[in-house]
Amino acid sequence: MNTVVQQVLDRSIETVDDLKGKRVLLRIDVNTSLGDNGVVDPGEDWRIVKAYQTIDYLVNHGACVVVLSHIGRNPDDSLKPIYDYMSEYRTIGFIPTYDSTILETSITGMQHGSVLMLENVRQHPGEEVNDSSFLNTVIELCDYYVNDAFSVSHREHASVSDVATRLPAYFGLQFCDEVKNLTKTREANENTVLLLGGAKFDTKFDLLNQFLPKVSYALVGGALANVFLRERGINIGASFADDAVDISSMVTNDKIVLPIDAVDQHGDVIHIDQVGDEDMILDIGPETEQLFETIIAHADTILWNGPMGKYEDGYTAGSIAVADSIAKSDAYSVTGGGDTATVILEEHLEENFDFISTGGGAMLDFLVEGTLPGIDVIINK
Repeated sequence: MNTVVQQVLDRSIETVDDLKGKRVLLRIDVNTSLGDNGVVDPGEDWRIVKAYQTIDYLVNHGACVVVLSHIGRNPDDSLKPIYDYMSEYRTIGFIPTYDSTILETSITGMQHGSVLMLENVRQHPGEEVNDSSFLNTVIELCDYYVNDAFSVSHREHASVSDVATRLPAYFGLQFCDEVKNLTKTREANENTVLLLGGAKFDTKFDLLNQFLPKVSYALVGGALANVFLRERGINIGASFADDAVDISSMVTNDKIVLPIDAVDQHGDVIHIDQVGDEDMILDIGPETEQLFETIIAHADTILWNGPMGKYEDGYTAGSIAVADSIAKSDAYSVTGGGDTATVILEEHLEENFDFISTGGGAMLDFLVEGTLPGIDVIINK
């Protein structure tokens, strides 16, 4: 077994014999987009659903669970809508303040098997500079720390890193699943197909560079494909292309498969060598969908990150076609990233994928490095 996987499993919360009455500080990620009415859309609750796995385990073993999470990018954002949604399905309390007196009274009064959610950790400047002093009262009252927030464990934030140095620290069940499945993908054999889409190349260059020697094909769509098309001398018109990285070392690699047709801003399908100066490539076309499907059908392992088109503007057909192709294949399939997961969930294909990672940047970093700061701080204690 991979060393990191074994080290993580050795620090799973399941290895703690007696949790009854113990206060457990649990970091999860229930960062979920809210609808226009300010409430959670049931179709967007997948991170919340995954978080229940460890919460329920701790509750069933009689622990007192103190939950930390974040939401949104604005420090003023509140976890109250997430609490409101979760409280419809679980018995849970909420403290909208980090006032030490209120925290102490609330936490010391917890019953065995109870759950208490604290307010958005990113409301405090200490969170993003890895200073957990704002959590002093909570830490002093807890017996264990559990990290079940894989998706933020590429960041050295207080609730991920600093807290783990101040309490006996373990990994949650979902975190262990992430490490096992992504490691299996990372160590896949040569009959692996990598699919990359999205817009920003700087976040995916290292992954592509590392995986190219060991995959059969790398199917590239989205704005990432525009960079390769342009470097191969094909006119991409007014299409977006990220200039953040130098891809000259891989431009001619014949494992990289690019779109042969595209959907433009008018919704028309055009051949890739017929893109005009004013045209914008916004999705892969039907011939490309068929080409990708043929390659996917022969894969043993599939890793997909990033949509095939400008998904947020309604150019979804290419991503849906790819999701359908993977769902129909017999390959071991792993995917991750917000838009990618949304495609699968909206098409109700999640049961046809072996694993959907909660991580975006964390997933990419783990696949490249084989570990994360949030892992190292616990296994190296």
